[in-house]
Amino acid sequence: MEFIQFFKELEPAVEQVFTFLEGRLGKLILSVTLLMLATLVNRFMHWRLLKETRAVQPQTGNFRATWVRRKNIVWVTALLLVLALWSGQITGFLISLAAIGGALLIVSKEFILCLWGALIISLNKSLRIGSTIEVGQFTGQLVNTGFVTFELAEIGPSKKQTGRLLSLPNSLVFTQAMKNLSVYGSYGIHLIDFNFDKFVKIQTAETLALRLANEAGKHWIEEAERHFTAVERDNFVDLPKARPEVFWASVDEKCLRMTLRFACPLSKRGHLEKSIVKRFWVEYAELVPHVPAGTTHQQVADSTIS
Repeated sequence: MEFIQFFKELEPAVEQVFTFLEGRLGKLILSVTLLMLATLVNRFMHWRLLKETRAVQPQTGNFRATWVRRKNIVWVTALLLVLALWSGQITGFLISLAAIGGALLIVSKEFILCLWGALIISLNKSLRIGSTIEVGQFTGQLVNTGFVTFELAEIGPSKKQTGRLLSLPNSLVFTQAMKNLSVYGSYGIHLIDFNFDKFVKIQTAETLALRLANEAGKHWIEEAERHFTAVERDNFVDLPKARPEVFWASVDEKCLRMTLRFACPLSKRGHLEKSIVKRFWVEYAELVPHVPAGTTHQQVADSTIS
């Protein structure tokens, strides 16, 4: 009986709480609580997955898919609950917003795209001031973002800053692929292409390129390996190896392309490419004699034997 009496006495207080939560301030508090709870749940799931990956060697692709799926489910659920709380107010607001948006869209479509682009850039956690990004034909370091434009400190073909500042419209995020070259921190994968004619000494060129890359990166290769391993574990992704590798491709019947891939600090890409390319062609010319145009394979073989 005492319990029943206690609940009867508690009923007015409960009714007051529900009445408060039905008001705008109560709904706002509930909305913030739901979003905070969703954030905590996501952090907890991420921590559990990290704990599992430390215990066993994971299939990073499967863990990444699991993490993304669970995270999306939590956020969609939280947003649906928030929308349900504010459904009464949202209906009238959406009608007004649709009318205003239609008028603005007629006046300036480009301006609306720039505003939406600014929102996308600000919500993208991998894009932050200092990131090195590539948008279409432009490459640079992100130095400023605004409602209409974002600014890049331009990086030229030599992989060095040109001293020029690019101001690009935010609408480019809808029309151009945006590549974040520094998404995994201070180290990145760099590619250098070498083109040869059909008389190339493949083994000689490959050995020389790997030796030069290993010499250039001897001070940071081990650190880059540890860095990529940590990124793979924390983000559930598979990254290329930090140590230099060589790949061959046929451009056409007269040309072969050798691609040298290696890890390096992003700030040293231009200097390293210049140094490796210069040393490679100097040393390759000393190792392999020049083959005149029009020389046949048989003539090359005869000259090698002699």
